[in-house]
Amino acid sequence: MSSRMLLTAVLVCSLLLSGTAIFAAGEEEAAAPELVMMHDKGGNPNYQPFYESMGEQSMEKIGIGFTPTPYPTTDVFISQVRAALPTKQAPDLFTWWSTYRMKDLIDQGLVAETTDLWDSHKDEYAPGLRDAFTFGGKVYGFCYVVEYWGVWYNKEVFAKYNLSVPKTWAEFIAVCDALKNNGVTPIQQTVQARWPTFITFEEMVARESPDLYVDLCEGRAKYTDPRVKKAFGVWADLIAKGYFTDPSTDLFSDAPRLFNQGELAMVPCGSWYMTVLTSNGVPEDKIGIFVMPPHNPAAGKVAILEASPILIAENAPNLAAAKKVADYWMGPEGNAFYAELVGQYPANSKSDTSYLAKVRVDFRKTLVDENYRILNRFWEATPTPICEQAVDKFAEFILNPESVDKVLADLDEIADEYWSKNQ
Repeated sequence: MSSRMLLTAVLVCSLLLSGTAIFAAGEEEAAAPELVMMHDKGGNPNYQPFYESMGEQSMEKIGIGFTPTPYPTTDVFISQVRAALPTKQAPDLFTWWSTYRMKDLIDQGLVAETTDLWDSHKDEYAPGLRDAFTFGGKVYGFCYVVEYWGVWYNKEVFAKYNLSVPKTWAEFIAVCDALKNNGVTPIQQTVQARWPTFITFEEMVARESPDLYVDLCEGRAKYTDPRVKKAFGVWADLIAKGYFTDPSTDLFSDAPRLFNQGELAMVPCGSWYMTVLTSNGVPEDKIGIFVMPPHNPAAGKVAILEASPILIAENAPNLAAAKKVADYWMGPEGNAFYAELVGQYPANSKSDTSYLAKVRVDFRKTLVDENYRILNRFWEATPTPICEQAVDKFAEFILNPESVDKVLADLDEIADEYWSKNQ
């Protein structure tokens, strides 16, 4: 072989090997795409940095990451996700809400099934959590944090006026009276952003009767039931006594400031609200939490649960890769990693919780040790078409408690219309 032919052969081989290397690199890149996750937590508080860290962690641990796309308000987020899901622009992953909030998306075939993932992690999650994600025997999405709802209180204010955490309704009312008499607004309540109006509603009805609350949410009881009206009567009494903030007081901007200044003593909200308080400058040692006692003692010990899911789009451009991310995030390591970032409870029962503030650890310990009955949050516990109209009716009641009969009748009409078509 001549030297020229030898050189040509070498060049050809080099080009072939180079092309093979490029092709292999392309294959590797295609096998580990950068996923997109849409979320509604880009406002206050802003969870974007936490999701970014989780995407980086996932890339480091399993070779597949994701880029979070934030939306500052829930309503804009919902409209954008709903528009994208039926298309090729569907997000691979997206935050959502559990139970009935998921159902319409599932019914439309827009959410990918994750039964296999739940089966592989069956010893790490409570059966009740799985149930909140199950429809027709199939499971969808996964739960990455859980929260329990209670009453956050200003420990310095309570100490200043020699107040103790109330164990009974009479003690709760006495605390509210003492606070009001000393110029401190006892309880946060707002109609801003619409959804927070259900907070006091679920507290009042669940503490009249947890069974009534479940039946009401699931269409077996009427809003005009005398027991529901009784619960609204207790709520109206609290409003009449001036225990609540002005309804225009925002839960995320105004309440933390007033709380920190000692002008507001209590904020009923999820255990995630501690992050809102501390991120707004409230010292951790100033914050405590308790479960609101029942106004009807027969209701027993009741607490509200909020399960936070991430769903996988059925039309996800990278469906297989999205499931691998979900599998890692569901595991003890991935679940704990994200939960620690945001200071929330991991959903995985085998995840580490030593990072949590003592007040959070003690709160969940109380719920477990004292065998509290756990109820699903109203936002997820009742069908979305009912909830979306109900929150406006609750606002109507907050602004005018004398409208109670009309509000309850309207709620019955809303619920009856839904349940007559969706048994």
